[in-house]
Amino acid sequence: MGSDQQRGCADASLHTASFASFKTVFLSGFSLAFFGIGLMRLWYQFNFYNLHFTADYGYVTVGANIVRVAVIALLVFLSYRTGFSHASKAFFVWSGLVLMTLSGLFYLVDLFFSTTSFEVARFIIGGVGLVGGEIIWVFFLERLKPAEAFFYAAGGLALSCLLSLAAGYLSHEVFGLLNLFIPALSVFAYWRAMDLLDKGKHPSGRLLGHAAHGGVPQDAAVASGRSDGEEKVDRLYSTQQRGYLFTIIAAFFLYAFLIGMALGYPDGRVRELSQAMRTVHQLLVIAVIAATVWWVLVRGRGFSLAGFWFFVNFLMIAAITFLMSGWPGSEELATFFATNAITCFYIPLVFFIYLIGRHSDQPTVLVYGFVYGGALLAMCIGRIVVHQIGPHLEYGLWLLICMAFVALVEMVLVVYPRPDVPCPLGCELKAVPKASGSARTIAPDEVEKPSQDSIEGDSLASFADAFRLSATETEIARLLAQGRSRTVIAGTLNYSENTVRNYARILYRKVGVHTKQELLDVIEQLRASA
Repeated sequence: MGSDQQRGCADASLHTASFASFKTVFLSGFSLAFFGIGLMRLWYQFNFYNLHFTADYGYVTVGANIVRVAVIALLVFLSYRTGFSHASKAFFVWSGLVLMTLSGLFYLVDLFFSTTSFEVARFIIGGVGLVGGEIIWVFFLERLKPAEAFFYAAGGLALSCLLSLAAGYLSHEVFGLLNLFIPALSVFAYWRAMDLLDKGKHPSGRLLGHAAHGGVPQDAAVASGRSDGEEKVDRLYSTQQRGYLFTIIAAFFLYAFLIGMALGYPDGRVRELSQAMRTVHQLLVIAVIAATVWWVLVRGRGFSLAGFWFFVNFLMIAAITFLMSGWPGSEELATFFATNAITCFYIPLVFFIYLIGRHSDQPTVLVYGFVYGGALLAMCIGRIVVHQIGPHLEYGLWLLICMAFVALVEMVLVVYPRPDVPCPLGCELKAVPKASGSARTIAPDEVEKPSQDSIEGDSLASFADAFRLSATETEIARLLAQGRSRTVIAGTLNYSENTVRNYARILYRKVGVHTKQELLDVIEQLRASA
C-alpha cells in the first residue's frame, strides 16, 4: 500500500494506474449514460454532418447550426432568468425528445415519399430539438468528478464513432428507421443516470463519498438553489484568471472558424468521402480516444490542453497542406483530415466547458451556451466567408495562407506559457506522483470504501461534510493537519504553490478561520468529539 498522501491524491483524481483498477473504478456496473451520450452524438453526426457519406450537408448544415445557436442563446437566457429548476430541465428533456423524433420522422417521409420534401423543416426542427438533447447531458456531466466527466465525454464520442462506422454499411432505409428511436433511447439513458446520482450513486455503481461532489447533501444542495446535488468546487475562474479564460475561449472560436473554412474550401461546396476513408476516419478517432483515456486515466499522466491542441492542429495543418499541394486525391485527403479535426475538437471543447463551469459562479449550462454556441457560430462564419470570397479569388492559395495564419494565432493563444496562471484548465487531471515519480495503483478493494488511514479516520470526513469541502480542499486540510508545508503540499498534489494558496484561502473562508492554527484547532475539536 502507498502512503496516506499517495492514497488521498489518487482517490481524488481517479488516476487508477492499472487496467484492472480502471475497470473497477470506471466500468463496474457499466452505466447507460455512456450509451446515451454516444447515441446523442450519433444522431448529431448522422442528421447534421452526414458523417457516413460526406463531410456535412453544406449550406444546409450551416443554416441548421445558426438556428441552433439562436435557440441556445434564447433558451439559456430564459432559463437563467427563471433558474434551472426541475421544470426547466424537464422542458429541455421533452423538447429534445419530441423535436428530434419529429425530425427523424420527416427524414423517413423524404426517404420513402419523394413527392414531398421536408428537408428544410427537419433541419430546423432537428436543430431546435438538438439543443435540449445536448443540454441534458451537460446537466449530467457537471455532477461528476473531472476524471469521470472526461471519461464519459471522450468515451461517448468513441462509441458514437463506432456506431457510425457500423451505420455507414447499412442502407439509408434501415438506418433511417433506427434513427427514429435514437432520441428516446438517449433520454432513457439520461433519466437512468440522473436517478442513480439522485440516489447517491455514481453511474458506475459506486456510492458517492463526501469528496465526490464537494460534500453537499442533496437537501443542502436544494436549499442552496442547486438541484443537481453538487456544489461548485471553488470560484477560481470567477475572481481570477479571466484574461486567461477569454484567451482560451478565443482560441476555441478561431479553431472553429478555421474548421468552417477548411470544410468549405475553396467555394463552399459539399465534398464527399468514400466509405473506405470514412471507415479509416472512425477507426482513427476511436484509436485516439482509447490512447488518450489510457494515458490519462490508466497511466495517470494527465491531460494537457496544450498537448491535445498540438494534435488537433496537426490534423488541421495536414488538411491545409494537402489543399495547397494540388496532388491527385489531395482534396479528399484534406477533407479526411478536416473531418478528423472537427470530431476530435469535441473532447477539449466539452471537457473544458465542464471545467470552466466547475470553477466559476456561472451555471455550466450558461458556459456551454456561450462557448459551444460561439464555436458553432464561428464555424458557420468560416463556411460563409469561404463561400462568399473563395469563388472570387484568382488563386485559392491566398485563402490557404489566411487559414494558416489563423491556425498560427490560435495555437499561440493556447500553448504560450503563462507563469502568472497558477491553476490552468485541466489541472484536476494532472499526474499524481509517488516518491519515485509515478502514479500509484488503486486496488479494487479501495474503491468502495476508503480505509481509515487514507483520510485519517471519520473525523476528517465529518469535518469535510460539516463545512461542505471539495475533494481538493479536504486533501489540503488533511495535509495541513499532518504539518505539511505549502511547498510539500504543492509537490504532493502536483499543483503550484499559488494554486495551493488559492485553495487554502477558500478552505479558510468556508471553515470561518483566518490562520492555519485556527483551522487545526477546529479539526482537533471535531476529532475529540468524534
